[in-house]
Amino acid sequence: MNLPERTLPAAVLEILLVEDDPVRAGIFDDGLSGTARVRRISELTTPAIMAATDVEKADIVVISSHGPDAAMIRTIEDVSGMRPMPIVVFVEADQGDLARRAIRAGASGYVVSGLAAARVLPVIDVAMERFRLMDALHKELSRSKSDLEARKIIERAKGLLMQQRGVSEQAAYEALRKMAMARGKPVREIAETIVAISNMLP
Repeated sequence: MNLPERTLPAAVLEILLVEDDPVRAGIFDDGLSGTARVRRISELTTPAIMAATDVEKADIVVISSHGPDAAMIRTIEDVSGMRPMPIVVFVEADQGDLARRAIRAGASGYVVSGLAAARVLPVIDVAMERFRLMDALHKELSRSKSDLEARKIIERAKGLLMQQRGVSEQAAYEALRKMAMARGKPVREIAETIVAISNMLP
């Protein structure tokens, strides 16, 4: 019988596990045996995680804790801001709205009272896929915002050329395009220069 291929290639995934309990760490070892390389640290702080991920080039950070707290949320937020990557949290008990805050801080997965060897890899698989999807969405939104800003700058530059040269909108755009081609630069960059010079004039 042919088994379906795993989403993650065997023996390639690099996991940084943050866990100070040897018993719980053993559960992760059992669940990930033969599928990933696991580096474990016991200190749940931003400096410790960043130092370990810089050295090991971890693909995902797995945080295991008996109970979440505000310090853990801050660490997730800090790590996500410094080096965006999937982060999964396993906790024995949740408190208040910390699960929601952890997701907003940057966690891609949050599991309450569900640590079992058989669940570890599937949870990590889902968290990594969720991170990839959200990352792609953020990049697309960023591109859309950049495109919108570029259009606004170009429209303003065209308006300035139309006013200064008394030409049509099409002629102004053609002038921008020719200047960009002559200088080997994007139209947006030429437009930004024109607008910047205009802003400097009295």
